[in-house]
Formats: sequence, C-alpha cells, structure tokens
Amino acid sequence: MTINSHQNSAADMMGLLTQLWPLHRTLNCDDMDQALDMCGAYLNDNRWRIHEYPARSDVYTWWIPERYHVNEAWLEINGERVADFKENPLHLLSYSLPIDFDGKLGDIKNHLWTSKIRPDAIPWEFKYYERSWGFCLADNLLSKFDNDASARAVIDVEFREVPFRLGEIYLPGETAKDVMFLTNICHPMQVNDSIAGLVVALEMVKILAREKNRKYGFRVLVVPETIGTLAWISNHEKEFSKVNYAWFCEMVGFDNPFHLQHSRQGADAVIDRAFLIVLKGYRQHGAEKVGSFREVEASDEMITNGPGFDIPTPSLTRWPYDEYHTSDDNPSITKPQNLKEALDVFLELWSVLENNYYPQRRFKGPVMLSRYGLWVDWRTNKELNLATEKLMLLLEGNNSLIDIAYELNLPFSEIHGYLEKFREAGLIAISDQPWVGLAP
Repeated sequence: MTINSHQNSAADMMGLLTQLWPLHRTLNCDDMDQALDMCGAYLNDNRWRIHEYPARSDVYTWWIPERYHVNEAWLEINGERVADFKENPLHLLSYSLPIDFDGKLGDIKNHLWTSKIRPDAIPWEFKYYERSWGFCLADNLLSKFDNDASARAVIDVEFREVPFRLGEIYLPGETAKDVMFLTNICHPMQVNDSIAGLVVALEMVKILAREKNRKYGFRVLVVPETIGTLAWISNHEKEFSKVNYAWFCEMVGFDNPFHLQHSRQGADAVIDRAFLIVLKGYRQHGAEKVGSFREVEASDEMITNGPGFDIPTPSLTRWPYDEYHTSDDNPSITKPQNLKEALDVFLELWSVLENNYYPQRRFKGPVMLSRYGLWVDWRTNKELNLATEKLMLLLEGNNSLIDIAYELNLPFSEIHGYLEKFREAGLIAISDQPWVGLAP
C-alpha cells in the first residue's frame, strides 16, 4: 500500500539542495529566478508553472516587495574587509538600504549583527518591509575591534519594479479534493531553513507523477516565505478552495528526531492523526516530539490554517538546531538519508490518505468472527485480537480508518487490511465522507 521512494532519491535531493544552497535567495532577486529554474529542471514536468505578480501590488493586507539587486556591499574595519556580499550574501542585511559611511565603528554598531551562540558564524538578518541598513558578521571577528576603530561601509543596491515570481506544480486527482505541500525557497546561503523541505516536496512530486488513479490532487508551492503563499492564494482562491489538507515541511536534513507541530485543529483533525500514526514507523533518530499549533516553529501554516481559511495544516521539522539562521546551516550538517526518511514519511502519509475511508456497519450485535474468517489468533497478533471488540464499536460511520487506527494505536495498514475483509464479507459499507445524513 505504501509508495516507495526511488533508490536514487536521497542522492538526487542532496544534489539539488547543494546547487541551491549558495544562491542569494531573498524574496525577489535575480538568484531567485535561477533557483526557480533549477527546480523546474529537476522536475522536468510540463505542469511546472511560474507565476508573476507586480512589485508593490497588494495581496490581502500585505504588499509585494520590489526586486532587490545588489551591485556591491562591503564593510572594512581598520582597513580589514570583515564583510563582503560577494563572498557570502549573508554578510548583507537582506533588503538593506544603500549607505556610504566613513567614520568610527562605534557610530554604526547598531547596524551590525552577530551571533553570541555561534560566534564564528555569520548570522542571517533581514528587513524586508521595515527597512534599515546593516551587515552581519562573526562575533569573534567583530570583537577584535573597539569603538574607536575606523569603519568604511558601502552598500550599493537597487529596488527595481520587477515582478515577484514563485513556482507551482499540480498533479490532478480523480476527485475535487486536493492536498497542498507548502515549502519555502528563500533564506540565502542556508539549507535546512528552508530548502531541505523543498527538495523533499519536489522529489515527492516526481514519484507521485508516476502513480495512476490518484484520488487526491497534489499541489506544491515553491515560494518565498509568507508573501509567496499569500500571493498565490490571493490570486487562486478558487483552486485553493479545493484543498482539504495542507502541511509544511523544512529543517529535516540533520540528525534530530522528527518534530510534529499540530494543526490549529490539533489531534482531532484527520491529517494530524494520520501524521501521528505514520511517524511511529520513522524513528531513525529517536521517537518523534509533538507540539501545539505555532508552538514549534512558525511559518506558512499560519496562512493556510489562519484567519479566513483554517485548512488543517500540521508541519514537520526536526526543530530545534543551533545552526538556525546562520552560515553554519549548510550542507555539512545535512545527510541524504535524513532527507530520504522525511520523503518516506510523506509518501506513507499520502498512501494513508489515499486509502482512507469511513466504514459503516451492516451488522447488529458482535460479529461472529470465525464464521467470516475474521478471528485473529492472539498468539500471532495479540494487539489486534484484543482490539476487535472495540473496533466493532467504531464502525458507526463517523470514524475513518485513520481515526480507528489512532484510537486503537495500531498501524493503518493493519486496520485497512482487516476492514477490507469486513467489506468483502458485506459487513461494512464505505464512503469517502462521514455517513451523517447519507443513506445506509
């Protein structure tokens, strides 16, 4: 029942991640065009679409940022170049305003960012909308100089009226119900935040594209964080209205257990329960951790699961990690097998959703299991043997297979296989939705 990842998936995902990593992937910039083209080439699918939206145009309460073009940006202290955009785009505060400064270091200290937690790393800071100017550099480097040191800073940048771009691919299903995989492609010169989730999503598209008879449509957005998802939804509300479930993924390449952040609906939602039953089988780095909505790490789930939409949207990460928002978040802390483990989670999750249904009993009283070949030998499967009576009580038509597997703490595949025998015996009828108000 589970769709298996390709044997080359791990290497392919790591290859794309490594290519995307060094690019200056801020909201609207030249390197973002290159990154989106790389994603399209990776998919090699004519359903890949690039959408463009005018700079400074409104999307709900937000506005689209201009194209940010950097000609040069550097900082010298006592004649030593301590930050240079050409060496690492993290050195420049994202969307920094232009500046030409010549004076004392102490006069610009409030425009310099360092990380005390990672003193040898370059932190990442941004001022997309409330703009300022500044540089980011290693704390151990900056600490060598006192406030009387001479400082020379040049930031030569342009804000251009070039359209904002994002990527999308959609695999249609046989029903009017869709699943949406949210990813981010922004955060320059960083990997787990957030392109680790992106490469998993794109590889999943390639695998599902080979599957026939998909019940759900599958849509992946490849967007800069927040503004990209808002821009797409505001221009595609009709398509978005078909989304039943969404999820967000990033930070899955390093050696931590999975961390599931619940949707706003919590464990009462079918998609949350599906994640919980699937994750039990993926504990390469220990048992999964679970947190409430917006408790783990905030991202685009606040849009799809937020005001006006409220589509159940869990997120899957391996949060937290010390390298977050620094130059230390690079391919060296990322392992192909961790990306593949995340991919396998989502492929099994997809299979669970595709095979889920709502069973309703066509019997009264407890079933004579042995008459229908349904008795489970306690010596070979004690857990299912003990669960059979409770299972019969969950067949009133308001519980899906996912709900039943969650309530009984049993694998979905086992519940599905067992209830398929009930169906073959005419003991249950099935529906893709709860039986409330449906004819028996």
